[in-house]
Amino acid sequence: MVVCRLVSHPDDVNTLKIRVAAKAAGVDLKLDAPNGNSPIIPEMYIGDRVIRYVNAILRCVGRIFDGGDMYGNSFIESSQVDAWLDWTEMEFGSPEPPHVEAALEKLEKHLESRTFLVGQRYTIADASLSCSLYHLQKSGKVAQALSQATQRWLGTCTAHEAFKSYASAVASPQGGRQVAAPTIGSSVAAVVASDADLSACYSSAVGGRIRIKKILAAGETLIGRTVSVCGWVRTMRDQKAVMFLELTDGSGPGGLQVVLDPAVTGYDTLKGRCGTGASVKCIGKIVKSPAAKQPVELLLKDSDDSVMLFGGVDAAEYPLAKAKTSMEYLRTIGHLRPRATIIGCVARVRNALAHATHEFFRQKEFLYVHTPLITAADCEGAGEMFQVTTLLGEAEEKGLPRGEGNKIDYSKDFFSKPSFLTVSGQLSVENYCCSLSNVYTFGPTFRAENSHTSRHLAEFWMIEPELAFADIQDDMDCAEDYLKFCVRYAMEHNRADLEFFERQVEKGLIARLENLLAEPFQRLTYTEAIDILIKESKKAKFKVPVEWGMDLGSEHERYLAEKIYKKPTVLYNYPKGIKAFYMRLNDDEKTVAAMDVLAPGIGEVIGGSQREERLDVLDRRITEMGLEPKDYWWYRDLRRFGTVPHAGFGLGFERLIMLTTGIENIRDVIPYPRYPGHAEF
Repeated sequence: MVVCRLVSHPDDVNTLKIRVAAKAAGVDLKLDAPNGNSPIIPEMYIGDRVIRYVNAILRCVGRIFDGGDMYGNSFIESSQVDAWLDWTEMEFGSPEPPHVEAALEKLEKHLESRTFLVGQRYTIADASLSCSLYHLQKSGKVAQALSQATQRWLGTCTAHEAFKSYASAVASPQGGRQVAAPTIGSSVAAVVASDADLSACYSSAVGGRIRIKKILAAGETLIGRTVSVCGWVRTMRDQKAVMFLELTDGSGPGGLQVVLDPAVTGYDTLKGRCGTGASVKCIGKIVKSPAAKQPVELLLKDSDDSVMLFGGVDAAEYPLAKAKTSMEYLRTIGHLRPRATIIGCVARVRNALAHATHEFFRQKEFLYVHTPLITAADCEGAGEMFQVTTLLGEAEEKGLPRGEGNKIDYSKDFFSKPSFLTVSGQLSVENYCCSLSNVYTFGPTFRAENSHTSRHLAEFWMIEPELAFADIQDDMDCAEDYLKFCVRYAMEHNRADLEFFERQVEKGLIARLENLLAEPFQRLTYTEAIDILIKESKKAKFKVPVEWGMDLGSEHERYLAEKIYKKPTVLYNYPKGIKAFYMRLNDDEKTVAAMDVLAPGIGEVIGGSQREERLDVLDRRITEMGLEPKDYWWYRDLRRFGTVPHAGFGLGFERLIMLTTGIENIRDVIPYPRYPGHAEF
């Protein structure tokens, strides 16, 4: 253990912060009071080295001495710890904090789905902020009753052994009296184990329950507490004298080990029916686990403990055996595959990324617009669309209605014209962009492409923002900001799920995601990219030869992102012949202001462009693409009546999930995949 000397007032809150952090980091810190009673800046001495100011000392303690990630376990987490240290000093560093309510509101929102400020572990940021709030509570500057998530977090921090070792030494500014550190049974720390905080909402049918994720997060602070959990059996071992269940409820990838004594109420109902997949309710006490895998387990042994079997399982018939099953097999049992750990992790990450999407655009003041699923316009000009018609109902008896030239008479159809499931909401959302400025749509889209690859679906979800008074540069900036926001959100809220993918799907996943966040994306023109790929062709041995004007394939895109730049790469200014009619024609008349974001491991994840705002040029492009200008009369009107420069992009939501999880087949990141020949469930 390293020995250091701290010169600081013993009853100062900054001293408490440093001593708590040092204790947690394993630093033997000798405290010396300064000469006299005048205020002094804290100083820490390490041999001949002197570190001054509280945050500098905390960073030194976290960076140099700790082997347990007190300063975060990655570059990204360390930067977040830094940000929280600075925020704490700014918001709570003065004796009379001016914006306490606003600061606490922000803190509450941040902690709603977190155990600690950064990552999954107690850091120097938690030590600093918890000491500040504790001190302000004792001085009456902050209310004793905090909001739920903040109270839970503060209870967790003040229950830490490092905090309990020193908190009693801090004097309140009101009268200089000594205040004791709260214990597990006191009002602050007990919040960690309060029923109101831990209980799952809407669970009165089972008498209340606690989600397993919260038990694992609270860990040893719950030891001795009687809890009720409900879930499905992942594994079962019956050793006659005792039964072991691993229980999961979908709240996280981790399961809770349940140890059942044969004498416990309800035990007899489990015999022969409590294999993998069975559903149970267990009431017992949280005890310290002898296994290193998890800190606690649930013991059912006392007379007031019990187990209830909701639904038994015949192990011989259950489709999901304990052994690892293939992703292909899981697709054949879509009604049960969410019980597979990997699909549960995908579902939680998908949920988080959807939430992140809405949160990003809300913060940037975009409006969410619901665009139609049924359309008469082909946004991409691709022609690979699912047709929507009611004519087939009577076709067998009466035949299809025919008109001039024996063509189908769609005037007799439901919409009186050929109609389709949309391939994009872009054209519709542009209408709102040109009236309400920045908008976005997020919904399902469809494409009747007879593709059986691991990258295509017939039904998929798209995020499509439109930016008014913006050009291609703004578009690229927004795309990069959005992608980083979503990945960062998943890193902060779904760390356990990502760690599962790191172990089971892609080694190095978290490092790849951190690299995505660490620096700006590379940007270069399509023409520059073609020149590079031609030079690399001999070494790369591309299956498709590279030439200007081609639509780059996945092998080309991934080579640029993975081999050349080793980070997300944005290409822009593509040949007009391979892009859609609505993309703005550049001055060279050969290229359009289009851009694609290419990511390592995936290839293209985002495609966008500056939109063509000039009516004459738009009409020319529509005609060149073989489309009818009259079918886009309303789209043309936007250029006739108050046209503005605007831009936007589209992101396939499933591609984003693949990027974030490392899953390689797009069929495994959507709940019910639709592709040629498959529309089950």
